[in-house]
Amino acid sequence: MGLLRGPRLPFTHALLSIVLALFVLGIYGIFLLGGRLILESARENLRYRVLLYPTADAQSVETLSQWLRQQSLVREVQYISPEDALSDFARRVGDDFVRTMEGINPFPPMFQVRLKGERISSDSIKLFSSRVLEWDIVREIDYPLETLTAFEERAKLIGWLGLGIGLVLVVAVYLLIFSTVRLAIFSRRLEIRTMELIGATAAYIEQPFIWVGLFQGVVGAIMAVSLLHLGLMIIDRYLLPLPSLLQDMRLGFVYGVLTLLGALMGFLASKMAIRRFLHQTLEKIV
Repeated sequence: MGLLRGPRLPFTHALLSIVLALFVLGIYGIFLLGGRLILESARENLRYRVLLYPTADAQSVETLSQWLRQQSLVREVQYISPEDALSDFARRVGDDFVRTMEGINPFPPMFQVRLKGERISSDSIKLFSSRVLEWDIVREIDYPLETLTAFEERAKLIGWLGLGIGLVLVVAVYLLIFSTVRLAIFSRRLEIRTMELIGATAAYIEQPFIWVGLFQGVVGAIMAVSLLHLGLMIIDRYLLPLPSLLQDMRLGFVYGVLTLLGALMGFLASKMAIRRFLHQTLEKIV
């Protein structure tokens, strides 16, 4: 492990380059997650209403209410009686208009259901609706399925576009890390050649450089993740509230992927870079 001793500048420069590269990649990952959360919020705000027959008895209504609350797709259930619906309508349009209805209440009893945005899809809505319609007291379902389908089509397009940009960024980050690590190893090329001349094997020479690359990748990723999270906390506190993003478990997944990428890129970049200087004549490396 003697190769680890020497000038600090190449190591520090490589580490800072890794931090910067992974920080940029992390910003992109957070933007993707933020976009997904916005889409899920938009889907969650689509109103799902279960309209009941006016003859539905209280016991059946309560049984259906309990069943709805137990479904994995459902986040919240609210029962709205015809009287509550008419009162809400009167607040919005005015009592004068309601008086012209001459005591007629056109609103049926209903459940207003708030669904979980992360679970909503056209298929899940169709399956859930078919099960709801099996109840005898249910008259119909009111839900903008066409709007949801439009959301899904746009989300799929954005997803493919995001994947393409993400792959380009990953390749660019790897090339940057590889170039930086190669420059750092370049400063040790004479030591590498000296060890070859005294009989050291390629595996023995590679080992410390690979461990350093792996270490740089992990430390660089941890520093990038720390900076990213600190930045999000500052934005949340002073600029724009981000509670849904900071509390989402998938943010931890983004940080974990970033750490694994840092370790993998540091390992591969060091392994490929060191091989550029093995088995070379002194004239080629000077």
